[in-house]
Amino acid sequence: MSEHIVAPRPTSELERPGAAQEALFWLRDVLGTVAPRNPRNRRLGERRYRLELLAECLDRDTFQLVTSWLGSEAVPAVKSKQAYADDIRLWATVARELGGHERFFIGAITPDIIETWTKVQKAQGKAPRTINRRLSVLTALSQYAKWKTKDQSIASPVTKHDRPKVDPRDETTATPILEVPEFQAVVNAAQTPRQALVPTFIYTLAGRVTECCTAHLHHIKAVGGERKLDLRRKGGKGRIWTIPDRLGLLIDVCTEGRAEGPILLDDNDVPMDRHAVDRLLTRLGRAADVLPDRDLTPHVLRASKLTHMHDAGVPVEEIQEYADHAAIETTLRYIRRRESAARKAKHAAAAVAVYDHLVDRFVPRKG
Repeated sequence: MSEHIVAPRPTSELERPGAAQEALFWLRDVLGTVAPRNPRNRRLGERRYRLELLAECLDRDTFQLVTSWLGSEAVPAVKSKQAYADDIRLWATVARELGGHERFFIGAITPDIIETWTKVQKAQGKAPRTINRRLSVLTALSQYAKWKTKDQSIASPVTKHDRPKVDPRDETTATPILEVPEFQAVVNAAQTPRQALVPTFIYTLAGRVTECCTAHLHHIKAVGGERKLDLRRKGGKGRIWTIPDRLGLLIDVCTEGRAEGPILLDDNDVPMDRHAVDRLLTRLGRAADVLPDRDLTPHVLRASKLTHMHDAGVPVEEIQEYADHAAIETTLRYIRRRESAARKAKHAAAAVAVYDHLVDRFVPRKG
């Protein structure tokens, strides 16, 4: 696909002209908004629709291709659609800075640009997983473009030689786990019922933050003396959950008789999105004095719940089902890390037993 020179794409093209454009506006709402950062002073600007930002940095054909890709089942999860849109904007910036292209198009990123970009990322200390993820987005878009346009000449500029090696056992970037007393301290730090509902709701369901924020009261139905929640999980999959009585009572207190609207509202009656949840959990984590070196996130609660299930002897297949992981390897990342830590502690203690009595003259025993 060759470069196309087009006139500036006016924002008015994204205004609602009629029913024929419903798909475009559906995608606009799915992609949501973001506050773009000024590349010079690094300050965040005002929030704008991601779709508008893509329209400004892509040529016309590529804009249509990218919206087709992001709106398709090739990218099923909403969070992935949003992350991919942000990554495409990043590649548009790279194409402008390293390739001199005013607008991004398929083929704007060449192997030479990839080589330079990866070196810069490594020099800046970016994590190998982050570099690989962004390279994978470029490859996925190229593959979709090849299929969509039937242009067999389209190929990804990324090769296996560009991808930094990722250590699957690297624990430095792994999601941390809260022990049960630490999670209890987080709940105890809540000052209102609505604040307490956020961590307990996410932890109980081992839910992703977007799933929990989009759960509404009308999704809860009384069935056979129990309350069931129809939770829409990643990829739009519907899952029915039985709400434990104690959690149900907390929901009742927080919703104060409401029958409609989101389950999670803040103390000012504003529906909570993932940003509001992140801010609240960060405050609760600091008040509870957990994870002193990083923020408490919804994913920490999800990982903690799944790990606690493993600690209780729940079979891994059951944990996978509860987490709604498509691949059991994803579930095993939580468990292997836990088991690895236990094995390391056991072997380290065995090493100490060999020389324990020999260091008494240097390290007095307590008591």
